[in-house]
Amino acid sequence: MLGCGDDDGVPDAGRDASVDALVLDAPVGDALPSDAGSDAGVDSGMPECRGSCNPIEASCEGDSPVCVLAARTPMCVVEAGELEEGTPCESDAACGPGLACFLKRELGVCGRICCPSADTCEADERCGGTGYLVSGAETSWRECLPPRPCNVLSTTECEPMEACYVVSSEGDTDCRRAGDATLGESCIEPNDCAPGLVCAGFFEQTCQKICELGASGSCRADEGACVAYAQSPPGTGICTPE
Repeated sequence: MLGCGDDDGVPDAGRDASVDALVLDAPVGDALPSDAGSDAGVDSGMPECRGSCNPIEASCEGDSPVCVLAARTPMCVVEAGELEEGTPCESDAACGPGLACFLKRELGVCGRICCPSADTCEADERCGGTGYLVSGAETSWRECLPPRPCNVLSTTECEPMEACYVVSSEGDTDCRRAGDATLGESCIEPNDCAPGLVCAGFFEQTCQKICELGASGSCRADEGACVAYAQSPPGTGICTPE
């Protein structure tokens, strides 16, 4: 996927002309991958997160007493790794109980495991990230992260496979796993949309193109003018048909 805010290659589709009553009120949580593995029916004890055990509690019964997220789904092992949260890691099994080695650009870092549909993170954190481990394995589990404000016009501030999104009606921004809904398509969550788009609308929310105020060519002639709304981050607006 593209980096933060990159709208190159987004098809020219229709858009909701009612953006003069812009509403951004989508849920904060990340969307889960559509394909989380062939073990979708296995109960980990956490809604929507796959696996035969719960890596947050990190406990199993029997001769393999520790639940770890060391592959696409959690598994029971004899012992976990020893690395602490925030420590660089090189293998999926290197981190301590309750942690996993999540991919950060081309490096691994031990992060606290969470499930997007359950509130297990600290009050100042959210369950997010891409769900990729350092080995490249994709999981339905995520990690507890602090808010990461970003520039919706930038393509470099967020992790690979993420983009910068407007995530509140006050114009707050955050790095989220990038979606793929194109210009004019319906959306619910901010990151349902592809990079460079915002989920907005009055009666129906659709993906709208973000633009830079005062920048020549930020909106094509057929896209209208770049208009700032209350929910637009400073210096930005939405391409609005006249």
